[in-house]
Amino acid sequence: MEEELKTKAKKSKKQKIVIVILCLLIVGALVAGYFLLFPKKVEKVKVKKKEVHKEYRITGNDLNDFDLYFLKLENEEKNKIYSPLSIKYALEMLGEGASGASKKQIDEVIGSYKAKKYTNSPNMSFANAMFIRNEVKDNIKKSYTNNLAKRYYAEVKYDSFANASNVNNWVKEKTLNLISKLFNDSDVADAEYYLINALAIDMNWTNQIHCAAGSKVPCKGYSVYYNHEKISDEDHAYSANVYPYLGDEEFAHLDFENAENRKAATVYASFNRYDIVKEIGEDKIREIVGNEYKKWLASEDGKEAVAGGMAEPNVNKYLDEYIKDIDKNYGKEASSSDFYVYDDEKVKVFAKDLKEYDGLNLQYVGIMPKEDDLTDYIDNVKATDVNKIIKNLKELKKENFKDGVVTLIEGDIPMFNYDYELELMSDLKKIGIKDVFDQDKADLSGMLKESKNHYIGQAKHKATIEFSNDGIKAAAVTAEGGLGGTTGGFDYLFKVPVEEIDLTFNKPYLYLIRDKDSGEVWFTGTVYEPEEHPAEKPKNTY
Repeated sequence: MEEELKTKAKKSKKQKIVIVILCLLIVGALVAGYFLLFPKKVEKVKVKKKEVHKEYRITGNDLNDFDLYFLKLENEEKNKIYSPLSIKYALEMLGEGASGASKKQIDEVIGSYKAKKYTNSPNMSFANAMFIRNEVKDNIKKSYTNNLAKRYYAEVKYDSFANASNVNNWVKEKTLNLISKLFNDSDVADAEYYLINALAIDMNWTNQIHCAAGSKVPCKGYSVYYNHEKISDEDHAYSANVYPYLGDEEFAHLDFENAENRKAATVYASFNRYDIVKEIGEDKIREIVGNEYKKWLASEDGKEAVAGGMAEPNVNKYLDEYIKDIDKNYGKEASSSDFYVYDDEKVKVFAKDLKEYDGLNLQYVGIMPKEDDLTDYIDNVKATDVNKIIKNLKELKKENFKDGVVTLIEGDIPMFNYDYELELMSDLKKIGIKDVFDQDKADLSGMLKESKNHYIGQAKHKATIEFSNDGIKAAAVTAEGGLGGTTGGFDYLFKVPVEEIDLTFNKPYLYLIRDKDSGEVWFTGTVYEPEEHPAEKPKNTY
């Protein structure tokens, strides 16, 4: 068998080098069972067919148009995910082995980009390797493998390729044991070399999205009360609390565009920046409330409350406490979790940090177009647009929200879980990287001593993502109304101005997972159909 392989290697005029880019993303703790997502078939396909070149030249490690490019090329109405970071690494490694026009085409895309070294941990694995068939190892330039090891920390491994077990075992280890089989034995039978980049993360949120019981991830909770102030026409002061539940069915239901009964976690935040004492005036408040309180004291209910020691008979003392209470509302802030928000007439944005691991701080940014279909939005959006959105994200601090109003934020954030395989070779050809995939034009003399008839025969990119409340299948929100604390039977409520931000994602949207420090985009994707809800139950509301 070995002799046959040697003979085959010598005679073949179409030697192929295979590049495999393998990515895995798990957001939140792993759970024993996964909820499977079955996307509906979509007939409408919109793909930009024009070829692009220097427009997508990478200018650095921050967000570039290159990071959005594959969304535009594969702009179909379905869930997708890929890793720009992983693709850049693979292109750089390939560029090290290319020469002539083949290298020039790669360099025109790579531009001034320099791969950044990330430190592996139990929660993040970033690895490169070159697998070489034993029979052809003498054709690999030592300078090339040394460069891979030095610049990209790549492992160089020699294998008989009698079966796929060694490659698959490496993949399993480098993806945190989450992918156990990438190749079949038949896949490696004719291969001579494999360039592989594997990227996997398994990270928790800093805090759960929605406060729920039973998780190791901290629960921030949500509780707020505005004395003597109401934010709607209801006859009670504003009060809201989040309580934990244990069942999957307690997650909010979400009727997503073209997909009913989707699973979502709810977020809430409120910021009271309405200085009612300053706006209305203390004297005016005393006059309004004092007159009403006097009327109440003269009523049968008031007389009974005073007689029972449940009410203050002295109007001035009551008003002193009332002013103190209502003055405390200004500056109050509360949120159900840590997140960022951006909202304008075109898009709504939900962003949230993952827990920091060994100095690495990744951030999820979801962007939902309000007016445009997602396909149209993707066709037109540029990195400058997204960078502007990221720059203007509002952290949940009262000083970041409008003065003179009470800001209320509420939203249902969909859960999703899916994988995707990119048409990488086709997409790279459209961006101008062509020759390395052409048997007659490929120049891989930087990699091989004898490079004639050698070319890149395959380029793969696979990725998967689970976005969850950190594996917790339970969350609910309950709002309670309450009376003021100055007396047991009377309260005068002022209606205050409110600005509401609806953060519910109920239409297709795109997202990024980015390094907050460098701006490097690790993952890019779209959500057209979130995870199905496990039970029929109306959405929780105030």
